[in-house]
Amino acid sequence: LDPTNSKDKKKFLDLVSSADVILRSGRPSEIDALGYPSTDELEDLFSHLVQATISPFGLTGPKAEWLDSDLILAAAGVQMSINGDADAPPLRTSVPQVWSHACADAAIGVAIALRERSHSQLGQRVDVSAQQSWTYAAFHYPLFPSWGEEEVTRNGSHVRIGEVASTFHFPAKDGNVTLTYLFGAAVGPFTNRFVEWMVDEGAIDSRFQNIDYSAWSPLDDLDHYEKLTRAIYEFCESKTKAELLEAAKQRRLLVMPVSTLSEVISNAQFEERELWESVQIGELSAKLPGPFVHAIPRLPPLGSAPKIGETQALLQNLQPKSFAAGSQPKPLKRPLDGVKILDMTISFAGPAVGRTLADHGATVIKVESEHRPDLTRTAGVFLNGDGADNSACFAEYNAGKKSIALDLSKKESSIPILHELVKWADVLIESFAPGSLGRLGLGREARKKLNPNLITLQSTMVGQTGPYSSFPGYGNMAAALCGFFATTGWPGRLRVGPVGAYTDILSPRFAVLAVLSALDHLEATGDSTDFDFGQGESAIQLLNVGLLDSQINGRQWEGIGNADHFLAPHGVYPCSEEDTWVAISCSTDEQWELLSSYLKLNSLQKLGISDRLRHQEEINAAIEAWTTQRSNKDAAEMLQQLGVAAHQVQGGKECVLDEQLAHRNWTVIVEHDLMGSIPVRNSAIHLSRTPALISQPGPRIGQHTFEILVNDLNKNPDQIADLAIKEIFE
Repeated sequence: LDPTNSKDKKKFLDLVSSADVILRSGRPSEIDALGYPSTDELEDLFSHLVQATISPFGLTGPKAEWLDSDLILAAAGVQMSINGDADAPPLRTSVPQVWSHACADAAIGVAIALRERSHSQLGQRVDVSAQQSWTYAAFHYPLFPSWGEEEVTRNGSHVRIGEVASTFHFPAKDGNVTLTYLFGAAVGPFTNRFVEWMVDEGAIDSRFQNIDYSAWSPLDDLDHYEKLTRAIYEFCESKTKAELLEAAKQRRLLVMPVSTLSEVISNAQFEERELWESVQIGELSAKLPGPFVHAIPRLPPLGSAPKIGETQALLQNLQPKSFAAGSQPKPLKRPLDGVKILDMTISFAGPAVGRTLADHGATVIKVESEHRPDLTRTAGVFLNGDGADNSACFAEYNAGKKSIALDLSKKESSIPILHELVKWADVLIESFAPGSLGRLGLGREARKKLNPNLITLQSTMVGQTGPYSSFPGYGNMAAALCGFFATTGWPGRLRVGPVGAYTDILSPRFAVLAVLSALDHLEATGDSTDFDFGQGESAIQLLNVGLLDSQINGRQWEGIGNADHFLAPHGVYPCSEEDTWVAISCSTDEQWELLSSYLKLNSLQKLGISDRLRHQEEINAAIEAWTTQRSNKDAAEMLQQLGVAAHQVQGGKECVLDEQLAHRNWTVIVEHDLMGSIPVRNSAIHLSRTPALISQPGPRIGQHTFEILVNDLNKNPDQIADLAIKEIFE
């Protein structure tokens, strides 16, 4: 359609009148330049319409018109600042990631807006900033300065906090592995078992086994920590990836080989779970991941991407959207009002699902106990005390939830209460090891007897079935298995991977979409859905570009640093102050001509992209000579004014001062009865009529036990007293 043609403009309006949703992307001026009717005009014409826009920095604010690329946005959102080796520039994943995070948020926003419209019959706007969405990729680290904690810095595959430089990445004989090498109650037992293995093989002195690493901190003895780290490094280097993987399975260790993209495609776990679908590209075929979640009933496969004009015939049979008079249900104050979620998840990936649903009005009851608290309660930063109820990390990932303390080890008394909660819920989300629900009397058939309409999402690292399903693990291991580590690193160095448990923070968006879709499906058909959700399987969708291109064109996406196959210049350059950097990229010949003219690179000014890719070393040296003479903030602002995409590489401190993030209210202050006023992140999904509301932090353990027993399970005081005597509420 040509929007400047009056007939085509009418066809466009006819198309919109029949649509539920319109999707747009780009800066405000880019969208306006297309010539289609504005958001305001469409809202006036079609009150039912949900209008979703994904922009680099937001539709309004001081950076709304800033030029962008994946590299530029990665620099603006913290993760890059803590990604990579300490002696090298901040690093991005070579397969573009940022826009995909924003697209997932926009999809959630659309699903929520459509659910709300089923009650109000009114559409609304969904506004997603890629920069704001990307701040979640750095976990809770962007909030460290606001919580009074020292800034996080780069240290290979993990981060440096204060004196402790922790690493997850180690060499093997035939590649690399990730090892979750940490301490404390949650992960220390795994470290104990790894040290035991080294002692058994004579690779380390037995005195290292005398320490219980579940009750130890590197700060207790930094010299011991450094010696242990070196010993682990040398031990891993003496083993093949297969040997390390087999030991992980037999000894329950947190070890996973780093897979190349070709190894991902041939991995037995994904083959057994039938992840791959064959697609035809001309005369060639390639494998791409199919549906992002295993569902019962199974989701249908998607069709191939259409060619331009392939479905033009749709314009002949358009029917405007209409709502029957008098059919309007009772309006909702918030889109997910009345939706009841039973949250039995731990760590990051599961709790983030419940947090997103709570942001938009769902009632989320979290089940835990003092004897088995959520792992995020053991993660800093701790405020006004070091107890399980003083974790700002927990407060962030569990904001808006209620907590019931229920000791599930006392099965005779606690399991009946758990089953009553299952009857109460619309949705159960859990992240136990495969088979755990069955041992709680909540296998699929038992759940259906208790609650025929229950939607269940079981979230694990790679799914409930397959050869890797029994492995314990976190998102760093899934990221290594799925190809994210291999595509994040420098030539000739160990692949460092995205910092932290990357799939833990990416996969929840897909899980939320699964839950929202299942709620709609239940209302439309009366049928509930069970999900076997492999966090890695969903996250792998974000590597499609690299997976497809490597199969069809044979291009290498691993170990290329910040270089790009299609853009040049494209890099992160040092600035005048120590460890400060600016990201610069030229997406068009016009941007390059502006930059090369400004830097007086007259002999290079007319180079096209293929020639610029060949002259990158010379170009990068010239850019670096300029950036090292000024601050990263000044460099970025000067280049943006010139018409070249650039942004300072931002850590948490810079994000606190970022006027664009402040314009979007990216954090909110909530009150905690132990920690006081505490900032947590706002939703990255901006809805115009029914915005997210974050009014309370994550709860104390059992904070709402009595309230839940009385109001939701209809227990009287005598019944509660009888149960309390059995000590199950602790």
